[in-house]
Amino acid sequence: MGCDDDAEILQQVTEADESVVVRLMWSPKCQGVWMKISRDLDTSPDYVYGTLWTTRASDGGIQDYDTTGLLSDGVAGAYTKMQNWKTTTAKACWNDVNAQYDPAPVTYIKNNNNASLPLVHGLCTDWL
Repeated sequence: MGCDDDAEILQQVTEADESVVVRLMWSPKCQGVWMKISRDLDTSPDYVYGTLWTTRASDGGIQDYDTTGLLSDGVAGAYTKMQNWKTTTAKACWNDVNAQYDPAPVTYIKNNNNASLPLVHGLCTDWL
């Protein structure tokens, strides 16, 4: 019996055309969260990255992430490593730029310069 056996969907977001679905998963038995992503191979964008964003337990501030990486040709789904639910808040996202980009918000400040992304495909669950 693994953690997937009692897994529950905390929240799910789906693209309007149903080409990409992101689920923030939780296992009561394992007290862990992870992200699952699935896509329609015919209608989804060519580049699909899944990311589980988390906050650090010590201060709740800076975001960290774990990623599925780029879903390769012919790969319809993937998931991230599990994170301890008791020590973090999390949200699950997808985008078509790169694993470290968070599509919500789409404004980034790097070295005091606006490094905003162009309009991208992507969605996130709420922070839970």
